[in-house]
Amino acid sequence: MENLNKKEQVVLVTGSSSGIGKELCRMLVSTGYKVFGTVRSKKDSATLSKEFGSRFESIIMDVTIESQVLKARNKVEKYLGSAKLCALINNAGVATLGPVEYMTTTEFVTQINTKVLGTFLCTKTFLPLLGTNRKLEGPPGRIINISSILGGKIGSPFMSAYCASKHAVEAFSESIRRELKPYGIKVIIVAPGSISTPIWNTLKRHGRNMNFSDTEYYTPFNKILRSLEKFDQNSLPIDKLSKVILKSIETKYPKIRYTPTNDFSQKLWPYIPKKLMDKFF
Repeated sequence: MENLNKKEQVVLVTGSSSGIGKELCRMLVSTGYKVFGTVRSKKDSATLSKEFGSRFESIIMDVTIESQVLKARNKVEKYLGSAKLCALINNAGVATLGPVEYMTTTEFVTQINTKVLGTFLCTKTFLPLLGTNRKLEGPPGRIINISSILGGKIGSPFMSAYCASKHAVEAFSESIRRELKPYGIKVIIVAPGSISTPIWNTLKRHGRNMNFSDTEYYTPFNKILRSLEKFDQNSLPIDKLSKVILKSIETKYPKIRYTPTNDFSQKLWPYIPKKLMDKFF
C-alpha cells in the first residue's frame, strides 16, 4: 500500500461498482485524489482496480454489515496515518418499485437497510477519521450524502420504499449537519434529478415482472413506469453530476443541498401544495 503524501487528499466512495459511484471514482482519480471505493464482489474489485490504476483502491464491503464497515475503516486509517479523511460519499443504494400490498418484506428491508442503515454505519464509523478525533492533522473532512431531487422531498406512488429511504437520508443529514458543527465537519446533500444509470434500467425490468397485473394497481403503475422513461429521456449526464459532487468537496462554502437536473420543473415540485399534487397523481 502506498504512503500518504502531505498534499494527497483521500476520499471514500460507497457503491462504486457501477453508475454514479463508478463515474465519480473515475473523476476523482483523474483529478488527483486517492480513492477508496467499496464494492461487493471480487470481480468488481478486480475490474475497477485495473481500470482506475494505482490511485484507486477497492474495498469489498457490504454497507449494512457493521463488522465489514469497521474493517474498511481500519484499512483506510492505516493508509491515512495521522491525516484526516477528506470526504466520505455515501452513495450506495438500491431502488425498489411496486405497490406496498404486493411488496415483499425483504424488498422493503433491503431498500431501507442499504440506503439508511448503510449511511448511518459508514458515517458513524468514519467520523473519527473525518475529524472528531482532534489528534489527526489537516482540515475537517466532509460527508456527502446522495439523495434524490424528488424522492428526498415528496412521495411518489409505487415508490414508497425508495422515497422513504431518501427522506430518511435527508433528515439524518440535517440532524448531523448541526450536530457536527463543533468539529467543522460539513454535511452536504447532493440530490440529483433523473440520471441515466443501470439502477433505473434494473428497476424497470423488475417492475415488469408484476404479480399484480390483475389488480387495480396495474394501470397507474404502468403510468409511473412510463413517466420514469420520460425522465430518462432528459436525464442529467453522469459526468455533470460527478462535477457537482466534486464541487461539494472542494468549494470553501458548499451549499447545504445541491439539486443538479436537466429539468428545472423538478426543482419546483416539492413546493406544490400536497392536495394539488394528490390530484395530479
